[in-house]
Amino acid sequence: MSRSRHLGKIRKRLEDVKSQWVQPAKVDFSDNESVRLATDALLDGGPEAYWRALSQEGEVDFLSSVEAQYIQAQVREPPCPPEPLGGAEPGLKALDSSSLQSGTYFPVASEGSEPALLHSWASAEKPYLKEKSSATVYFQTDKHNNIRDLIRRCITRTSQVLVILMDVFTDVEIFCDILEAANKRGVFVCVLLDQGGVKLFQEMCDKVQISDSHLKNISIRSVEGEVYCAKSGRKFAGQILEKFIISDWRFVLSGSYRNRNTKEIKPLSSLKSFNIHHCS
Repeated sequence: MSRSRHLGKIRKRLEDVKSQWVQPAKVDFSDNESVRLATDALLDGGPEAYWRALSQEGEVDFLSSVEAQYIQAQVREPPCPPEPLGGAEPGLKALDSSSLQSGTYFPVASEGSEPALLHSWASAEKPYLKEKSSATVYFQTDKHNNIRDLIRRCITRTSQVLVILMDVFTDVEIFCDILEAANKRGVFVCVLLDQGGVKLFQEMCDKVQISDSHLKNISIRSVEGEVYCAKSGRKFAGQILEKFIISDWRFVLSGSYRNRNTKEIKPLSSLKSFNIHHCS
């Protein structure tokens, strides 16, 4: 009797949903060990090791070509362990990826410190928490509500604190709005950039001759996505692709606005503006 071929979780579910004779099963939200093994193989041995792991686990190719290239480009080697005093003990050998058996995921805690409280607003009285929240959705097809202008108006009306998260920030005109708010109106500004976009932001500052003296009321921090760590110690960080603006802890703009050094806004889907009542 031939042994049945092992199927990975994704492959098995694909075969089940494609068959009209198989009854739907309860969705499994548990971790996929085959996916972890294949991802570790990609980090440790490259594409060939990745394909080999997929074949051994009976799993489908779950990464797009862009995702696989990103992971390989972002691989960070584990830190070198300190040399043991007096030399290594006999009989001990270094651990490598092949000596580590499949077990569990390795969650990685953030290496960055928590940001300091922005002035005293965290403990200040917030009368707007009692207001009824609302939401408005804008699309680029609405010519009377240009999304870029909505962003600029939001920055202009801010009077206390402004928080901006962007993956890529290269819009000089919006940067001028931020500088005006911080340096002329005393607004505290916190800019969060994806780690991969810091270089482009720095290039923009250099081109327009912005130095640290112009950023006294502006805090600029870089953040990265969730970190995946293989058992070998190699790891890579995801990207921060979210974009949002928080104005005076009262208004939030979120959407897919991006400006690539042009006046044209692309690509765009929607942008929301709404009062928030859950900030503390």
